[in-house]
Order: sequence, then C-alpha cells, then structure tokens
Amino acid sequence: MTQQLKKTALYCRLSKDDERQGESLSIETQKSMLVRYAQENGLIPYEIYVDDGYSGLNFDRPDFQRMIDDVATGKIGVVVVKDLSRFGRDHIVVGQYQELYFPSKKVRFIALNDGIDTLNSHSTDYAALKNVINEFYSRDTSRKIKAAFRSRAKDGKYHSKTAPFGYLKDPDDHNHLIPDPETAPVVVKIYDLVLKGWGNHRIRDYLRETKVPVPSWYMHIRGIEDKSHMFPDEESKYIWRPDTLRLLIRNRVYCGDCVLCKSDTVFKTKKHFKTDEADWITVENTHEPIVSRETWERANELIAVKRREYKKTLNDDLNIFSGLLKCADCGKALSRRKYGSNSSHMIYVCGTYATYGSHKCTQHKIFEEDLTEAMLADIQELFSAVKKDKAKLIDLLIKNKAKNEGKALNTKDAQYKRVCKRLEEVNRLVDKLYEDNISGKINETNFVRLLSKYQQEQESILAEKEKLESETAAVREIRSCAEQFADLLERYGDITELTPEILNMLVDKIMVYEPRAVDGVMRQQIDVYYRYIGVVKLVDYGSTTYYKSGEVLTAAKKRENAKMEKRIAAVKEEMQSDEAISA
Repeated sequence: MTQQLKKTALYCRLSKDDERQGESLSIETQKSMLVRYAQENGLIPYEIYVDDGYSGLNFDRPDFQRMIDDVATGKIGVVVVKDLSRFGRDHIVVGQYQELYFPSKKVRFIALNDGIDTLNSHSTDYAALKNVINEFYSRDTSRKIKAAFRSRAKDGKYHSKTAPFGYLKDPDDHNHLIPDPETAPVVVKIYDLVLKGWGNHRIRDYLRETKVPVPSWYMHIRGIEDKSHMFPDEESKYIWRPDTLRLLIRNRVYCGDCVLCKSDTVFKTKKHFKTDEADWITVENTHEPIVSRETWERANELIAVKRREYKKTLNDDLNIFSGLLKCADCGKALSRRKYGSNSSHMIYVCGTYATYGSHKCTQHKIFEEDLTEAMLADIQELFSAVKKDKAKLIDLLIKNKAKNEGKALNTKDAQYKRVCKRLEEVNRLVDKLYEDNISGKINETNFVRLLSKYQQEQESILAEKEKLESETAAVREIRSCAEQFADLLERYGDITELTPEILNMLVDKIMVYEPRAVDGVMRQQIDVYYRYIGVVKLVDYGSTTYYKSGEVLTAAKKRENAKMEKRIAAVKEEMQSDEAISA
C-alpha cells in the first residue's frame, strides 16, 4: 500500500486592526515569502492557509482550525509561518502547539524570521521567550487601544457599532448622532406614556396594539444586522419586551448625553463584562436630544417607583393619582376602591388599614372628586401667581423651601469676601515671617510665637470660609430649584383638567391625613410635595362629596333593613303555620 505524501502548510495571518479591503498587502508579502521558502527547500506539495483580520489571541480562526484538522488527520507534515507572532500571541497556547501537539503528531514547525526549526533542537531554545514577548506586544497594543477609546469617550465621541434606537449615525461624522425621523417619534411617545403614569407592561401592550415595530426589526430591514431568526411571522416584529422599554427609558442618550465605557473585555478571552458605574464616562450635550432633560429625569423617577396600574385595557378608567398618594401617619400607599358596591364614587384609603384594620392605622379616607378638585385649585393658584409675577413667586418659593429645610437665606457675600481677603493677608504674613527668620531679622522665639498665632488664625479662617461656601451653595441650589419649578408651571399653562402627565411632572408625592370635624364640617389636610420645592402650603379643604356619599350609605342601610324585615316576616309566618298545624 502506497503511503500518502504529506503536504506542507504555509500559514499566514494579519490582525483585524491592519485589515483593509480584500486581502492585505502584508498577507500577500507573507504568501510570497513562504511559497519561495517551500519551493527552495523542496517542501512540496504545499497548501496556503490564510486568516486575514483575526487577532493573534483568537485561536478560533477559520483557516487555523482547518489547518489543525488537517494535522489531526495526518495530511500535514510541516507547518511554516513567517514568525511566531503570525501563529499566535498567547504564549501558553503557542507553546502547547509547538512543544506538545506538533511533536506528538510528528509535525515539523518552522518560523522563518525567528530562526526556529524543530528539526534543530538548538533553534527552539529561545522560542518560549519570544512567545512571551509577542504576547506582551499584544497586551501593550490592547492597552493603547483602550486608552484611545477612553480618550475619544472623554471628548463625547460615540463609538458603538450601531446607533441607539431613535438615532442615526451622522453621515459626515460617524462618531456623532442625529435623530432618526422614522423612529425618534416612537421614543417621544414612550416617554409621554411614562409621564402619563403608564408602566412598562401597559406601554408594551399599546405598542403591540398600534403595531409599532421593535428596534431589532429596524436593524434587520436596514441591513445593519441579520435578525431574520427573530421574525418568523408578521406579528413577531411587534412583540416589545418590558426589559427593552426599561433600558430605553433609562438610556441618557435620549436627553443628549453620551455614557460610554460601560463595559470592558478580558484580555485573551475577549469576554465582555460590565464595569462599575464609577468608571463610566459621561459627557453631556454631545448631540441633539429627543426628549428634554427634565422629561428624562421625571420619567426615570416614575419608573423607579413600583406603581399599580388600574387601567387594564386602553378604554378602562385610569387612576391619575397612581403612586402619588401616601398615608401621613404610616407612610403606606393609599389604595383606590369604590365607595360601596353600587356607588359611582371612588375613594382612597390607607393600604395598612385596608390590609390589617384599624388596630394598625386609621382609614384616611379621601374621595377622588375632592382630591381632584383640591389639587386642580392648588395648581391653578400657583399658575396664576407665576403668570402675574414670576420673580415674586420665585422669591416666595425660595423663602418657603428655606424655611422647610431650616436654612438661612442670607448668602453673606460681603462676609465671604472679607474672610478670603484676610486669609490672603495671613498667608502673606506667614511667608514674610519665614523670610525674616531666614535673614535673621527675627529671633527664633518670636518666630515660633508668631507662626503659632498665624497658623491658628489660618485654621479658624479656613473653617469659616468652608462654612460660608456651604451656606452659599445651599442658597444657590434653593434658588435653582425654585426657578425650575416656576419654569414647569409656565410650560403647562393655565390647566382646566388634571392629567397623569401634569401630576407626574409637577408632583413628587401627596401626604393624606385623617379627616377631622371642625365646627361641624369635615376637613382634611393634604401636604403636596411639588417637584424641586417640596410643600408650598398645606392644603386644607372642606369635603362636599363626603356628605353626598352619605346618601349612598343611607340607601345601603335602607336596603339592609328591608331585607331584615322580610326575613323577620318570613320567620313569623312560618311560626304561625307551625302553630296552626299543632292545633
């Protein structure tokens, strides 16, 4: 039987960083060098294996694996590479092939430029060292690439493979984002629904019912990435997931910011892992926002709170106060229910009371009509104030917030300037003191005494300066909050009806107290915590629905009494019948 003639494998590789269209010039150079060597040294027949655009740390290269398969089946007797780095840059894996696997298969290994030929044992003495150097080169390159990415990230350069849903890559600058006219309105709609109090599941159902395609569908039809396996039928392209919506809403890219370097790779394995948030690079206002920063912040505040959704379908009743009402005594959320089985009135009661009864907390009952009327009147009053004199309202809001937080409003600018001036003087005196001590103008005793005095004064001034800076910063923050709230009021204008969007944009929470009787009138205190400024005033109103609802309660009692009278009559009739039979 004739023994099969083994061939020579001529292996060429170029990393992805140096890849160009088609085969790279370096690959062609490697081919020419290896073919010439094979022909001159009688290593015929030969076959060329090429991996163009693959890292030396990745050994799952197509032609590399094909070559190893040919070695395993005994088709190859010699492997020739330009140098060890072309074979690979992981010194452990390269060493295993060179020192263990190839010898076990009786395969000769040659690295031309490194002077390595396993037929000559002395030529492999420094192979391990060269493999380590090759890996070090790869590590160094990796560090440089990461440093370059972080540098670009700090400049706000967007460098992801694809643009986020709602955006396109700018044709003039692929590191810059521009709104996508086709998908940006979908993003705007999602944020609008969040501000209306909708949760992720309800938004998902709405997008499905209105047949809005998922982000993956746009990537597929635009040829960005093959996602055909995700869309076996027409309906599958409308299947939104709550997680997709949650990530979209949380993404700061939609308010114009770039958050980069959120993940990193493990050297050699190239596996991705999420980095700590402290290591993320955030650059604000790098591109045109799809939603305002205010809208983005409020939407994320809302989805951070688990809210019960009463609106199960698109046409049912909606709880516009969902997630906003809290019991002023136990802090539990208030639940919504009908006031009697046949009543059209809706009430809110303390969740603790509803679950455990009156031994844990009181009812804190409030009628929805009363609450809506009181909130609408309060917001309208604030809008009238901002419309009449915005500056005056801001001053009132500042005083109110400062009072609630126990902070002084006086910025003490003049005092701060005096403190800074005195600190500079003391610093100059200390410098002069040292000069006089060195020149001999002052003796050591006076030097020590004066230095101690000035150092104590320095410490005292620095403490006072830090305190004044803190107070000034607090006052500036209060003013900024008041101005932001006034701007919000202006944006929504003179409202005539409460909506979830208005409430969620203006209000953080509403604390509801137990109703109380005052001079024969039921009154109930509500603390409305508005965004940025907290409680403006205590809303204390007289309940009118409370008495109207009493009619419902009276009617229910009449029905119960009528039923009881019927039962009593039936019992009497039965007793009379029994007596007649006995007689």
